[in-house]
Amino acid sequence: MMNASRRLTLALIGILVALATIGPRPVARAGAPLGVLSGTSVARAILKYFGKEGTEEATEFLARQGGREMAERVGAAAVREGGQEAAEQVGRLASKYGPEALTALDNAPELAPLLAALDELPESQVRAALARLSAGPAGRELAQTVGRVGVSALRSELKHPGVGGMLARVLGDDGAELATKLTSDQAIAVGRHADDLAALPTTPRNGVLSLLRNDAERMVGFMGRFAADNPGKTLFTAATTTIILTESERILGGDEIVFDADGNPIVVSKAGIAGRTMKAGGEAIAHVSVNYLQPLFLTVIAFVVTFATLFLSLKLWHTHQREKQLTATMLKQPETIEGSVVGKE
Repeated sequence: MMNASRRLTLALIGILVALATIGPRPVARAGAPLGVLSGTSVARAILKYFGKEGTEEATEFLARQGGREMAERVGAAAVREGGQEAAEQVGRLASKYGPEALTALDNAPELAPLLAALDELPESQVRAALARLSAGPAGRELAQTVGRVGVSALRSELKHPGVGGMLARVLGDDGAELATKLTSDQAIAVGRHADDLAALPTTPRNGVLSLLRNDAERMVGFMGRFAADNPGKTLFTAATTTIILTESERILGGDEIVFDADGNPIVVSKAGIAGRTMKAGGEAIAHVSVNYLQPLFLTVIAFVVTFATLFLSLKLWHTHQREKQLTATMLKQPETIEGSVVGKE
């Protein structure tokens, strides 16, 4: 009991020390820079997040883990980039989401666009967004993308963690928009070609992105088949992209791109929609034939053979009986020998 009371007392002393180092003295408060005052309010927001039961954790974060300096940096940046309104938003985020919010905001090269993007997200997604933004260099890169693309970069990253933000970073607004329309597997497949797509001129790149938006399933399927059939080959070069766009119906219909002896890409026909339909129809007929018609046919054949066998057996039996009766009749008839009738015994 004494140890618990002592720990609580030490924690309270630590908080008071932290606040004393964070906040300016009352005499100097009136003339203190707004950024310093904002840093103090951010630190107090962190204390509010931990509450009375988290005094030790609050002290640990503020006094020993660099939380005080982080609060000052974020508070000053908020005031510098967005004034008192931005500082108040930082305080609200810190009091609700704690050190993770502070780390995420401190990780951002520019605070104002990130605060604007977070403000556009549904409240249910803010914590997950802060977690992604606080993840070291990857979070800083995501924050940079948000500053350039906007909230759509966050939305795409939240839908496809680790991939959506990359599509937004490499392909800009188009990549962020596309990511929200793809499944996770499709986003990963497109992500493998993102750098090659970004290197294309604007017109062909927009053409490929249009195909992906309008028919992602078949387009991603083609991309997967190409990668499997042509390991090490780049799909979206100037030559192959031209073929894809000019022969898009054939490509989406199942035809493939191969390379001739000189390394030039060409389209070869394979079973397209009609071919696959006919093949599927043939397989269905074969299934019906093997599983239904053939057994029925064999049953009919067996019945006919059995019936014929019984019929022939019966006919032979009747013939045999008739011949037997005829023979018996002939044996009973009397014979005439030299004018005399002699009966057969």
